[in-house]
Amino acid sequence: MSKTTRRTWGRSGRRVLVAAAALALAVVLAGCGSSSSDSSSSEPDSTGESLVVGSKDFVANQAVAQAYGQALSATGNDVTYKDNLGSTEIVYAALQNGDIDMYPEYANTFLESGLGATGGADITKVMDDIRAGLPDDIVATDPASANDVNAFVVTKKTAKQYDLKTISDLVAVAPQLKFGGPAECETRDLCLGPKSQQIYGLQFEEVQKLDTGGPITTDALTDDDIQVALLFSGSSTIPDDAVILKDDKGLQGADNPFVLIRKDKATPEVLKTINNVSKQLTTKAYNTMAIATTIDKDDPSAAAERFLEDSNIKR
Repeated sequence: MSKTTRRTWGRSGRRVLVAAAALALAVVLAGCGSSSSDSSSSEPDSTGESLVVGSKDFVANQAVAQAYGQALSATGNDVTYKDNLGSTEIVYAALQNGDIDMYPEYANTFLESGLGATGGADITKVMDDIRAGLPDDIVATDPASANDVNAFVVTKKTAKQYDLKTISDLVAVAPQLKFGGPAECETRDLCLGPKSQQIYGLQFEEVQKLDTGGPITTDALTDDDIQVALLFSGSSTIPDDAVILKDDKGLQGADNPFVLIRKDKATPEVLKTINNVSKQLTTKAYNTMAIATTIDKDDPSAAAERFLEDSNIKR
């Protein structure tokens, strides 16, 4: 997740990061404003919370944001949306600044890139670490069971040509291959950043800055413009003629979706609705929404509505 996103900084580094993110956020919000779905999906029947739901810069996350928002709207809350804000650093800064009230995150991604801590594969520990690192005015909800992690993907032809089964197998041949992924990949620990280099030491012939787990990267891989792609295991479309290389040294962690919400908006009723959605958000359900939005080009709001109906959350 994505997703799409990751890494290790100290506390002083985080203060610099938040300041930079706040500046970038001002530009983003001025340029994009609210999405076409800014008005709530239905008029609330009773007085509830007024909630601004944010989302990241890839459509699978926007569909998840819509799922939470639509469920909250259906239970009497006044919901608006600010979509496509950017990466973790940008959206988390928007939450801290009060420009949005909540947004869906990914556990390991947020722990590393949002809080500058070390992630892991144990979702319980990752969530405990997140809650311990959050400021008092931000709340983390229960995680969903879906897990969407960075995946190093090659075509079957490339895998056969270089006998590639694991990421470790890439090390010897990486200087002959071109890599493509998110623009921030080289700074992210779970992509090609410092932690990744420490564990695997991948040095590619070229690193192309493409999109975040989406069709541009997938097309570049299929067309052999790149030979290794960074996609997402739960939200990207993995081409039929491609394979995910095994993360044999355990770089990736638990990246289950969850919601970050401002404490003053986290009423028992709001949290109950959010957690009800999360209980139904399996990897299969997440992937279905991701494919619908990235491949079929469905609007994220429509994909989310189908998920809620299929899950008997919204009727």
